[in-house]
Amino acid sequence: MTILRALFFAAIASAIAQGFAVLALALARSESLHAAHAAARDALGAAPVLVQEAIAARIAGGSDPLAPMSPIERCTTIGAAPCALRATTTVALRSTGSESILQQNALVGEARILVSLRSVVTDAAGTTAAIATRSALLRTFAQPPYATYEGDDESGGISPSSLAPGTLVDVLYRDLRNGASIPGNVWSTPTNMPSSPPSPWPQ
Repeated sequence: MTILRALFFAAIASAIAQGFAVLALALARSESLHAAHAAARDALGAAPVLVQEAIAARIAGGSDPLAPMSPIERCTTIGAAPCALRATTTVALRSTGSESILQQNALVGEARILVSLRSVVTDAAGTTAAIATRSALLRTFAQPPYATYEGDDESGGISPSSLAPGTLVDVLYRDLRNGASIPGNVWSTPTNMPSSPPSPWPQ
């Protein structure tokens, strides 16, 4: 009887130990998944500004702003592991803005670039732990600052309405021939550019 009782309590102890082991494993997986999602979120949060800086440098240097861009690598340290999670963010660039009101003057050369981002987070073994995507919008210019980050949900310069403001600055333009002031927010090179060279864009 004593042996049976001992075996019974041993079985209970083993079941409890297994239960704690399963619980600990589940918690570890949950924490790992949470860390992976956080790493993907951080990578996507930093990427648009890095892309903006790269695009601005391309325009300033006279190269193609839409040329393919290398993936952005970002490591997350967990405990003693210096790169426990690696986020690799791929970048796809596409010209956009056909539905927008853009400053077409040659001095400004305004355009839009849609930035599609996809971040894949892998652990130390190279196993995919999380995947996240994001789309950002850049506004580009022929002059400094060359590129600005407009956010994820920007109106793209669509004309203002009575309900919501647009993204263009409304100003008064003066006709050099007759001195008349013309309100507006878009001007083009052929009809509004003076015959004499204009002053440089403010820096």
